[in-house]
Amino acid sequence: MTKLATIETIQEISPHPNADRLVLAKVAGYTVIVPKDIYSVGQKVVFISPDSVLPDVDWAEPFKKYAPKRIRAIKIRNVFSFGIVVDLNTCGLADVEIGQDVSELLGVEKYEAPAPQDLSAKGGLPFGLFKTDEDRYQSLDYVPYGEVVNVTLKTDGQSSTFYCKNVDGQWVTGICSRSLEIKEDADNNFTRVNKKYNILDKLEEFCKENNRSIALRGEVFGTGIQNFSVNPHCKKNLGWACFSALDMDTLRYFRRDDELYFTRLCEKLSLPCVPVLEEGVVLSKDLIKKYSEELTHIDGEMFEGVVVNTDKTSFKIINLAYDAKK
Repeated sequence: MTKLATIETIQEISPHPNADRLVLAKVAGYTVIVPKDIYSVGQKVVFISPDSVLPDVDWAEPFKKYAPKRIRAIKIRNVFSFGIVVDLNTCGLADVEIGQDVSELLGVEKYEAPAPQDLSAKGGLPFGLFKTDEDRYQSLDYVPYGEVVNVTLKTDGQSSTFYCKNVDGQWVTGICSRSLEIKEDADNNFTRVNKKYNILDKLEEFCKENNRSIALRGEVFGTGIQNFSVNPHCKKNLGWACFSALDMDTLRYFRRDDELYFTRLCEKLSLPCVPVLEEGVVLSKDLIKKYSEELTHIDGEMFEGVVVNTDKTSFKIINLAYDAKK
């Protein structure tokens, strides 16, 4: 999981091409626009990543003018800035180490889009399931340039999980939102897409035949879900698209070289999955730049971003033009 607020050093400072009083600071792989002559290379700072929510405290107020709901990519004088940098003294920190996670100390929280309905919660995520949350490529310790990858479209909706697990000889199924298990007899978007695509019945039949415990993870989308003006999926009919498959016994994802990689599994189950934009391509800086900065639309629609799938992991590339308007 991405650390929200960490102690980092400023790796590089370069001029802003369109502003005399601003500079570009490279921190933790991100480019952050900061005032000129305030920070220096090698200086220890707090870096707060995108998709974080700032606390209601004095040091955060100047930043909350520009990010009242969440920290996001913003364009300043035609250059994108990601996240924010805070001087240690400003937020009252001392005796901290490089890489230390200070999210809890500062009260920085992960942004969670508000759920638009009563999910009829049954409880927390069962059987060790964890929230779906891809890291942004900038936060990775190692970006696997040169590896062969698949690129899939990121759908802007509500994360969901449909699972089937063998528990002491009994097959158990369930439906989950991003953070809760919900009652299967409830009436909400998650149960509606289950009925529309017959997800649990198809999954249970496959799991029993193959003696495998599997969770399908995907995105519920449609009218009123993540209702942003730039989100094309919130204008569509209610739907669901799988974006990964998880082995419930090991809690490991089936990767692109596995027989049960989600695209192959969905084909076996006749279930929809997210669009595959590129398959078997080499990961490069140009490919990342293509989906983060160069493309703003795919098939005539704006897109939130893409997910890059390697043989060992996956991560997301956010479309900066979309994020800035979200």
